[in-house]
Amino acid sequence: MSDQQAFDKLKDFFENRAVCAKAADPLSRDVEIGFVISRKVTAAFFKDGGKPRFEMRPAKNPDVIFHISPEAVDRLVNDPSEEIADLGINIAKSYLAGLVKIKVPGSVMALLTRGYIGVIRAGGLSFGKFMAGHGITGLSKIKELIQKLR
Repeated sequence: MSDQQAFDKLKDFFENRAVCAKAADPLSRDVEIGFVISRKVTAAFFKDGGKPRFEMRPAKNPDVIFHISPEAVDRLVNDPSEEIADLGINIAKSYLAGLVKIKVPGSVMALLTRGYIGVIRAGGLSFGKFMAGHGITGLSKIKELIQKLR
């Protein structure tokens, strides 16, 4: 798959899947999350008028940047689930498999106050169990993980 095809698939996924709108809902309206596809294409995920948007451009002051491979794009967009927990688990599994790298240029305080914790909470018990199974058992462990990703 070309980088343009990967971008187009992500754009359709983020802008048209209900699970993405649900996951984006807790985020502050000025949050932009960066994406880099195959180390070449930069994109920004954000809300505009309360709806998720995905544009081919660098994110403005991103707190988080996902470096994503085309294989991870396929895994993400081909998952039929509309559950936030499944979306989070899918991303976490791709991270653990080395298909997604996560960089956190933003501050820990921004991640704690700009809605990201609300996204994690929206994942519910099944996402919490998955994270606990990988050693992320509370806010202090989340902070430790964020420090590692910086």
